[in-house]
Amino acid sequence: MAATLGVVGHSLLHQVLVSDLVLPLALAESTGTQSLTGHGIRLNGGTWLRADLLVCRDEQAAGGRRYVEGAPLLAVEVVSPASRGRDLGAKKDAYQRFGVPHYWVVDPTGAELRVHVYELADGGYAERAVVVPGDRRQLTEPFRLELAPASIFDRTSRWAGRRRGRNMEYIGPDLPSCEEPILVDAFGHRWPTGAEKVELEDGCPIFYGEWDERDVAIAERTYPGRVVRLDQPPGEPGTITILPGPEPAARPAGG
Repeated sequence: MAATLGVVGHSLLHQVLVSDLVLPLALAESTGTQSLTGHGIRLNGGTWLRADLLVCRDEQAAGGRRYVEGAPLLAVEVVSPASRGRDLGAKKDAYQRFGVPHYWVVDPTGAELRVHVYELADGGYAERAVVVPGDRRQLTEPFRLELAPASIFDRTSRWAGRRRGRNMEYIGPDLPSCEEPILVDAFGHRWPTGAEKVELEDGCPIFYGEWDERDVAIAERTYPGRVVRLDQPPGEPGTITILPGPEPAARPAGG
């Protein structure tokens, strides 16, 4: 029976879903490849993304680095409320643009868990399958694997029917004045230490979390002259993006 997954405490559910995929991918990977969790992906000098799980060639992760060099064979993202828009939008576009041949998105935020399977074809991603609990899909690329969410993600049933209410009136305290200590509640909510994940795309830092105008103000003080963009309504899960500032006005001729 399909598990019904609501929006629950992100960190625990997220870790469970990632860990449930680790063993099947590790057993399926071929000689000369390896699967890694929580590693960065250095796609060029200005783009550094973090995949929840990836499979790469051994030489891409040589030297004990905490990131892989270049496009992995497979990138897997487990959606959270803060990351869903990017995982299925701009981040998917970035993986496509940099030639990541296979991309999976595990999305537990709807009525039932869904696994979107994308494959690069003719320069763009084609959605090869959307697999839900009860389905079984035999994949051959980038390795042979039977994708069966009901058996792979069997531990998620304990969250069936649960939903976490979000109090939109409270998303953390103000940052204290410079004379006062920073306490745990502010540390865990305010930008940047309250970020769920941080990435760099085309030279623009991206911070995932639940942000509002207070966080924008802090970021503007940290990055003077740059544009701080809140990518969703205040208090909603999503991202803050730090963009380059406007070009300086041209000086009049002879000035």
